[in-house]
Amino acid sequence: MKSQYLLSLSASTAIAIGTILMGGESATASKPVFYCQSNEGMPKTVAKSNNGVDRAIFHWNLDRESTSANSQELCDSVTQKLNNYMAEGNDLSSLTFKASTVYGEDLDSPDFPVVCVAGESDPCKLPLFTLNPSDDPRVTANNALNSILDPALQATPAKSNDRGVQSTSYQVNFWQLLGFD
Repeated sequence: MKSQYLLSLSASTAIAIGTILMGGESATASKPVFYCQSNEGMPKTVAKSNNGVDRAIFHWNLDRESTSANSQELCDSVTQKLNNYMAEGNDLSSLTFKASTVYGEDLDSPDFPVVCVAGESDPCKLPLFTLNPSDDPRVTANNALNSILDPALQATPAKSNDRGVQSTSYQVNFWQLLGFD
């Protein structure tokens, strides 16, 4: 009787360990990885699935006057932020890239144009990068987002009107984009 119990217990343990190991592998295999890739000297942020599917997200061709960072620095920084965002367990099925503004340090400081990942109740949950101050920060942020976001991801823009200024955002489902759905 005791040997049957031990045999049953060891079989159950083996099944549980196998399930955990296989579950861990499939969870890892089903997550995209963001990385920088350079094409003819122009860096771009790319999402890559473990099955080899690559999709360009951002093409870092910003006007040099719009930011103090160079294209490679922007690519490296934003790529790291997206990987951290994913590692923290945030939902990639409805990632919204949004042009926005952040307030200056005091009332006399200008608003800064920024490109963010927006949350449901947070218009700038994850600031990806900030641009130099401008006379019209929302327009500057919109132009930057439209300039760098891969055209294939701009198929269905969401337009909003905040304080009389039109803002654009783009929702991207990375699971669907990379063939996980």
